Amino acid sequence: MNKHSIVNVEEHAPGYPVVSVKHPACTAQVALHGAHVMAWCPTGQQQVLYLSPDAVYREGKAIRGGIPICWPWFNAHPSDSSLPSHGLVRNQFWELESTDANEESVVAKLRRTTDQWTVLATIRMGTSLEVAVESTNHSDDTLMISGALHSYFRVGDVREITISGLADTDYLDTVGEHTTRHQTDEVHIDREVDRYYDSSGPVRLEDPVKKRSILIEKEGSPSTVVWNPWIEKAAALSDLPNEDYLAFACIEAAIINDRAVTLNKGETHRFSTRISAE
Repeated sequence: MNKHSIVNVEEHAPGYPVVSVKHPACTAQVALHGAHVMAWCPTGQQQVLYLSPDAVYREGKAIRGGIPICWPWFNAHPSDSSLPSHGLVRNQFWELESTDANEESVVAKLRRTTDQWTVLATIRMGTSLEVAVESTNHSDDTLMISGALHSYFRVGDVREITISGLADTDYLDTVGEHTTRHQTDEVHIDREVDRYYDSSGPVRLEDPVKKRSILIEKEGSPSTVVWNPWIEKAAALSDLPNEDYLAFACIEAAIINDRAVTLNKGETHRFSTRISAE
């Protein structure tokens, strides 16, 4: 198999390189900015990930849609509000370490390294999609790791979908006053949703409009986040069309800040998500 006919690095915008994959099993795009999966479409299927048509492609600005990598903290920094939401690396260019293609898939590895730490993203694209983030502490100080794989899933109408796998689970509802609640059955979205579920198991998204099912599995993270901004917050986002809150649901493998992983010098932690669609 000729890797160079399957994997190419192209400029999506001036100075904005993207790994473009055209493989017998799928097509995909991964931006070097943020090691961000922008698109993944198994052969014979519809696009699985939502990507905003108003997304901005420039250094320092996170891409709206796809799978942003939030690292090394989730949401607002736990102690310093001046730092960017969702960590450092989603708004920086990563080094493309390698790409490899075989008959089943393409694997891209991207890396960010400082004197204190290394974060390695391994992205496997085929009939399924796997994104893994591996953090290593090089410093003498402890490193606290939280974050998320903030996956946006394209849906026909978010009001019609069903999310299963979270029943009988406690969650923190962060819309309005933060409140701990209990999920008794399947999740339906008919309003703004921002929930942190105490769940590390698989979740399934059923979409009757697109007539498909998406399985989201994960390892190395204790929480699952479900998010949709709904009407008012979508209208406030300049990189999202007002009505496109109906076109996606976010289901995220997450390490919430108060459940951060502590890494001593030389220690490594890996968390990942695996997505299959049918």
